[in-house]
Amino acid sequence: MSLRVLVLSGGRTVRQLQEQTDYDVVLAEENMTLEQLMLADYPLEVDFDDWDSVIAQVAEAHAQQPFDAVVTGVERLVPLAGRLRAELKLEHGVGEQAARDCIDKAATHRLLAEAGVPVPRNRVVRDAAEGGAAAGELGLPVVVKPRDASSAAGLKYCETREEVEQAVADIVAGGRDSALLEEYVTGPEFGVFAARVGGETEVLWVVEGEVGPPPTFVKVGGFFPSRLDDARRAELDALTARALAAVGLDDWVAALQFTLTADGWRAGEINPRVPGGQAVEMIRTTTGHEPSLVAAEAALGRRVEAGRARNAAGLYRSVVFDAAGRIDYVRKDVRELAGLESPVPPFVEFDVEPGEAVLPVGHPRGGAFGRIVLAGESLEQLERDYARVMEQLAVRLVSEPVADAAVERAHTSCC
Repeated sequence: MSLRVLVLSGGRTVRQLQEQTDYDVVLAEENMTLEQLMLADYPLEVDFDDWDSVIAQVAEAHAQQPFDAVVTGVERLVPLAGRLRAELKLEHGVGEQAARDCIDKAATHRLLAEAGVPVPRNRVVRDAAEGGAAAGELGLPVVVKPRDASSAAGLKYCETREEVEQAVADIVAGGRDSALLEEYVTGPEFGVFAARVGGETEVLWVVEGEVGPPPTFVKVGGFFPSRLDDARRAELDALTARALAAVGLDDWVAALQFTLTADGWRAGEINPRVPGGQAVEMIRTTTGHEPSLVAAEAALGRRVEAGRARNAAGLYRSVVFDAAGRIDYVRKDVRELAGLESPVPPFVEFDVEPGEAVLPVGHPRGGAFGRIVLAGESLEQLERDYARVMEQLAVRLVSEPVADAAVERAHTSCC
């Protein structure tokens, strides 16, 4: 008998579950396209801005044919998944409070610190004056961010009290009632994808990231496996388990961030969802775990065995520049790339066309202007293939003055 799973938005999750034979998939989505209507076994058009109506619609569908789990890969909808779990009286799945405590970065830090998990020193401030005073306590530079933002969204690196006050004022002016100040910590950054089921945590993937300079902190690259030795990896696994227990996340998955500073580990964010971007495919190909399937099984209170890992190593590089100018490259189908050692075609994506203006990686409107992701037998092999890809694409910067206004989009912080 198939298990009935409600997916709150997310076509990829639906497609992955439908590849299996054990699931009956209902997709709840707003403003459904024809493609989305045809995608799921049962479409359910909803308004995610009206949770009461969503709960009523889902409860009606549940009364006709019960759901076994509610899943979502959309962070803002994870608390709704928790509320639906409670309303439908499901045995497994995320709890609403745990979801909210993960999304609220101040609550995350508080709970982690109480559990003995090291975090950057931080303060919650409600206006510019409090921000300036807190910066004096923590010591400059600091990082100012919205409490509910993930990755580098809305983050500001501040070297002066005046910058802190302005950053806090901007966040409050945007409709939030407070902002989070953190001490600025440096060191290699590690991303973790983990599942916690029945109170037991399994670390499924650890990637080592390379982060660009402030103020944007763009993820300029990353590679799997990480260079952690056995002792450091054991520390990271243990901290991950303690962190998920501290926020009360169970029968769910999470993408966590840690920094290895000169003084040891510092926990950053706990995002209660599968990782975004090209990390999903890298996890799948290098571990044999399909993240969407892992998430669905966790919400059912079950673990899933990994399939066969197709590749031993993964590498990504963001397309970034150290100076302003105009990007130039050769448009080429990845199947036309010659002489690559790995049989796996690389993923190549540019956000700008040849001749368009770009800004430096550290500029507020700079960042990543594309990404190249490779998978293969070893990092050494992939580094050689990356060099061949860049040579054949002829990616270069035509140096010339570029006004900030010439770049019309906000920077991309990661791959």
